[in-house]
Amino acid sequence: MSAPVLASEDGTTHYPTDINTIGAGYAPPPGTLELYNYTTAQWSHTLANNHGNETVPGFSLHADVDALRTLYTFKQPIGPFHFVLGGVLNINHLKLDVGPASRSVTNLGDIDVETLLSYHTPDHRLFLLFGLDTYAPTGRYNKTKLISTGLNYWSFDPNVVFTYHATRKLTFNGQALLEFNTENNATHYQSGDMFNLDYGINYRAFADRPESSFVHHLGFGIVGNYLKQFTNDTVYGNTVEPGGHRGEEFSIGPQISYDWRFGGIAFKFEHDVVVRNRPSINAVWVQFAVPLLGAPKHG
Repeated sequence: MSAPVLASEDGTTHYPTDINTIGAGYAPPPGTLELYNYTTAQWSHTLANNHGNETVPGFSLHADVDALRTLYTFKQPIGPFHFVLGGVLNINHLKLDVGPASRSVTNLGDIDVETLLSYHTPDHRLFLLFGLDTYAPTGRYNKTKLISTGLNYWSFDPNVVFTYHATRKLTFNGQALLEFNTENNATHYQSGDMFNLDYGINYRAFADRPESSFVHHLGFGIVGNYLKQFTNDTVYGNTVEPGGHRGEEFSIGPQISYDWRFGGIAFKFEHDVVVRNRPSINAVWVQFAVPLLGAPKHG
């Protein structure tokens, strides 16, 4: 998934923050193709400035997004690792109001190609995925419109994703990444590069119950993200004022999950607590994973 692009390119990122909060480090077992689906409704009524205050009266953004992601793990190992290839295709319905101006659009967003390596410790407590996500400007974009579903530039995101089972009940999940952006050649605007950390602290309170019990498969968590832009936005090579228009956000919210032999599903709500130079977002998520081909369950 990618964030919607505003006419002013305020706070846009290709990486969909807040997404890797459960089962994040799991790759499909070798020889398995898995399907992941992410559905979200997001809304904002504040476009924050450098001090976190509202800057645009009458601002309102609503986004409904569904993204399909596939991952395939190759059977042949590379030492202790396995090669994982994936892709993400998303469709966005976006509505933006800025004062008297308004635009609604539904179309495909930019695609993401994932080239990763997977690893897990012999005791199956730590699972890692690491590599590169490449976002290509394939989505619909029009610089004269108030909002578009494509960003019209490339992004390259080296990242590491992890799941750590501290105990049978307590699991830590997350993803740390950097996003490096090219220039939008239609506007000559270049969004600054950023760091993002998704986090999820998940607790299966009933894991000691029999596996046949419904509550055995329930999990509860606290999730969110921290984002920090570390280079300036520029237009025609000149710094965007004030101070490079560097974005920052911190979000937090609850999550509930349920797993079964052939996959799992999660529901979560996240609220931006701290925001600078970005829209302040509330988001509801539903995401699930199921195998399409190969082994039915992680080892």
